[in-house]
Amino acid sequence: GKVYTFSRGNCRIANRQYNRCNHRYELVFDRDALVEPIADDGKIDAINFNFTDLRAVQSKTLPCSVDLCGVIVSFKPTLAFTSRDGKELVKREITIADDTATSMTVAIWGDRAKQEDKVFEGHPVVCLKGVNIKEFKGGRSGSLEQAGAMVFDASRPDAQRVGTWWKGAGGLASLTSLSLGSDGVTDLQALQTKELPCTVELCGVIVSFKSAFSFTSREGKELVKREIVVADHTAASMQVTLWGERAQQEDKVFDGNPVVHIRGVLVKEWNGGRSGSLLEAGSLHFAPASPEADKV
Repeated sequence: GKVYTFSRGNCRIANRQYNRCNHRYELVFDRDALVEPIADDGKIDAINFNFTDLRAVQSKTLPCSVDLCGVIVSFKPTLAFTSRDGKELVKREITIADDTATSMTVAIWGDRAKQEDKVFEGHPVVCLKGVNIKEFKGGRSGSLEQAGAMVFDASRPDAQRVGTWWKGAGGLASLTSLSLGSDGVTDLQALQTKELPCTVELCGVIVSFKSAFSFTSREGKELVKREIVVADHTAASMQVTLWGERAQQEDKVFDGNPVVHIRGVLVKEWNGGRSGSLLEAGSLHFAPASPEADKV
């Protein structure tokens, strides 16, 4: 890009209906403005990030626009569809996490979404500028604005910090997802009368578990799952399936009837009964400190 000077403008209080920048004021240049090209001295950053950590996003007033820096912990295939306005759109959902042990789903669009899967593989650190945050199904989800930016630059200080966290404790941490709404913990007896399918939060004791099982899905993906049976203080129990790295944890993690707090369990009818599956954006915490855990 080229560098220009802008003069003969006006400064006024920012109109939040149209301006999502963090500054209180905005600069307005009308037809009397003077815009002149000058030499580029190389000191101006092409993109200037003002990062907000994901834990802080949880308490922000919605809607809002933020810059994020996180590790891509999972991603979905591209999805092409026609909008209600008749536009042909392509999107991809990625889930990012940062060193606050918090995660959130962000939708990216167009050419950014169309990039090859290998760009998102291997848990790369990504910097996102201009992520619009809104409420979605009781949680919070982001959408990268068209005028925003997606930068894979591991050399930035924030990216180095998040990357170091992920390579250390972060890769094994239980993440709290902002994108999963919750009405609180549902006991297993009350779950029997809920309309299916539904997504719930559970707290119970692991009364039994199976070994991790590797298989190839119909779509050709290599998957790993483990089935556990959880019971709570209502003397009811239910099977919950864990996937990926959660399923691959050593058997000793599940030994001894540990208490677990599971957020984001998709419950469906199965063989005349009900069973759950922990969603990718969900979380699994062992030995939680909560009133529900004390009951169990």
